[in-house]
Amino acid sequence: MPSSRTPRRDAASPGIRRYRATVRTRLALTYSALLTGSGIIMLGLVYVFMRFVPTYDLAASTVAPAATAVPGYTPDPPAPVVGVPEGSVPATPSGPASELLVTSTDQMLNLLLVISLVVLLVLAVLGVVVGWAVAGRMLKPLQYINAAVRDATHGDLGQRIGLTGPRDEISELATNFDTMLEQLERSFAASKRFASNASHELSTPLATSRAMLDVAIARHDDPETAKVFHRLRIMNERSIEIAQALLELARVDSSAARTEPIDLAATAAEIARACAAEAAARGIKVELSLNPAPMAGDPVLIRQLLTNLVQNAIRHNTESDGHLSIRTASSRPHGEATVAVANSGTMLDPGTVQNLTEPFFRAAGRTSASGSKGHGLGLSIVSAIVERHRGALALEARPTGGLLATVTFPGTKVPAE
Repeated sequence: MPSSRTPRRDAASPGIRRYRATVRTRLALTYSALLTGSGIIMLGLVYVFMRFVPTYDLAASTVAPAATAVPGYTPDPPAPVVGVPEGSVPATPSGPASELLVTSTDQMLNLLLVISLVVLLVLAVLGVVVGWAVAGRMLKPLQYINAAVRDATHGDLGQRIGLTGPRDEISELATNFDTMLEQLERSFAASKRFASNASHELSTPLATSRAMLDVAIARHDDPETAKVFHRLRIMNERSIEIAQALLELARVDSSAARTEPIDLAATAAEIARACAAEAAARGIKVELSLNPAPMAGDPVLIRQLLTNLVQNAIRHNTESDGHLSIRTASSRPHGEATVAVANSGTMLDPGTVQNLTEPFFRAAGRTSASGSKGHGLGLSIVSAIVERHRGALALEARPTGGLLATVTFPGTKVPAE
């Protein structure tokens, strides 16, 4: 019994798509094909009817030769023509009409076929032109919908299509898409407000608890009591970091990014100097390969992105003999600015690496040791900043252990040397 299961698509190449002509081109060719096909059918029917149905009786006409100027020459009398009374002179064609003289049934049918084919060719070309114009007018609203989808993909949920005109399938699609954008905007705004308000509300009591724990640690000399207070102080500090990270994430999502010329190489060098003490304390060797990488973006957000990447590479590294590399480059000719941060560390599962941008997700689980400084939001903030600048973030597990994070931004065009 044959299997009824549908064939499964090749999972090795899910992003490969065969080239197809645009919808406008396919519609234009379809219109032209329908028009041409109708013409072919009509031509065939007419030709078959004209060849086999009527009975033709065509009279051949003769053209009298011109008289010569030879003296004494008398032309022979014209031969009698069927259907012309004796003594009458048959009409002789003159001028351009003589070129279309038809004297037999085959000539008439061949002439009909040639003229029909010429007209059919003109109809085919005209069908492509008219079909192209009509399809373009019909599909023009889809350009607005496509632009709105592209903007929404990059985080702009405030714009609307607002398509006007007669109610049809395309206008209904635009209306439904506007409704979806409105609901998504409300949902995202509510989540951002919640994260911002929650982090604001938590900051004050957490700061108060830190001050109270500092006083308690200073007043108690008992080792066991001081140990408990120190643990509470560490947990309180982590809670403060999480609240601050949530506030930063909400600020990235809600703020309007500025656009200024930035060199990723200079910013990366600045961040490397700022984090050098922490790297040295953990015995991590830092390697820099900074080539000019100009781009346009918000300097504050770019510094925050590089800080999070470098701190994440330092804090999730091996002790004493770890290494960290920071590389910047600019591609030609489009000038895309790229920064790559690679670090040594434990072996990571390639299947879960992409989940590291989710809030509070860690490769080793959702909890960590009490002494760890990570709060599980560093790469989430990086991802939000990358999306705000319409860039691309790629995370890759290194074969020898650790993580490679590559960020690509649309940059300025690099002049050819």
